[in-house]
Amino acid sequence: MEEEIEKAKEATFKLISYRMRSCKELEDRLKKKGFSQAVIDEVIQELSRMNYLNDIEFARAFVESRLLHNPKGKSFLKYELLQKGVDKQTAEEVVGEMMPPEEEEKFARLLAEKIWKKKKNLEEVKRKAQTYNYLARRGFPASLIKRIVEELSE
Repeated sequence: MEEEIEKAKEATFKLISYRMRSCKELEDRLKKKGFSQAVIDEVIQELSRMNYLNDIEFARAFVESRLLHNPKGKSFLKYELLQKGVDKQTAEEVVGEMMPPEEEEKFARLLAEKIWKKKKNLEEVKRKAQTYNYLARRGFPASLIKRIVEELSE
């Protein structure tokens, strides 16, 4: 079993050398590689204790990267973190901490202005609808989108 644990650790270090991962992502990847649940649990527990794995730090890095490269609304960020295996409470705390309402509005406004300019040749109703839909698909709240789109159309 010790030998299997060492192999699982090697596989884990290789995976986290590419990018940070949540404990759940690593568990899934190690299962695919054929490691037993006992070995996976042991490796994840040990690496968490050594601070190589930390879902809170993973969530922060993930949100920071998203905001920098591909901004999304709070609800979409929470959804993505849940998909990555971060627990709901951690996802809500990290997203709430890293994206206060004024930040979310700033990102929504930037994206809306970008789309608004791109769609300048469309009639206003279509332009509003496409801008609204673009922001809605990225997880911004409807009330915020509506306000921004109305401001842009004035």
